[in-house]
Amino acid sequence: MVFKRGTARTPLQKLRELIWPKAGFRRAVLYTWHRLTRLADSPHAIALGFAIGVYMSFSPFLGLHLVLSGVAAWALRGHILASLIGNFLGNPITYPFMWALVYQCGSALLGRDAGSQAESLDFSLATIFSGAWDIFLPMLIGSIPVGLAAALMFYFPVKAGVARYQALRRARFGAAP
Repeated sequence: MVFKRGTARTPLQKLRELIWPKAGFRRAVLYTWHRLTRLADSPHAIALGFAIGVYMSFSPFLGLHLVLSGVAAWALRGHILASLIGNFLGNPITYPFMWALVYQCGSALLGRDAGSQAESLDFSLATIFSGAWDIFLPMLIGSIPVGLAAALMFYFPVKAGVARYQALRRARFGAAP
C-alpha cells in the first residue's frame, strides 16, 4: 500500500495519541479553525452552526449531541458541518468540568444544595437507576443558561473571524464579493 505506515503503532501508542495528539493541540485547533473558515456559507450561518454545536455539547444527552446539533442547525438555518465541529468542544478532557458546572448551575436554579446532594448519592447499580433523575434534572436545567453563555462567547468571535478570513481570501484571489 502506498499510504500505509512504515511501522505499525502499538495499542498503547494509539491510546496516547487519542488523549494527546502527536502533533499537539495547537495544530489540531489550527486545522479545525481553517476547516471552519473555509466553509462556503455566510459568516452568520457558520457562526450560528458552531454556536449551536457548542450549546449542544453542554446538554446531558450524551450520544445524541451530533444528531441534536445537526437538526437544530438545520432548523435554525445554521451551517450543519459547523455545528458538528462546534460539538468537539465537548470531549473526554472537558466533559468533567462542563458537567460539574452544569450540575452546580442546575442545582442552584432548582434551589438544591449540590454539595450535600452529591455526598448523599450512593453509587450502587440499584440507586444509579432509581436516582438518575436526581442527577439528570439539574444537568438538564443547568445546561440551558451555561450552554447559552458558551454559545454566545463563541458566536461573535467566530463570526468576526470568518468574515475577516473570507474578505481576505476574496481580496487575495480577486473574487467578487
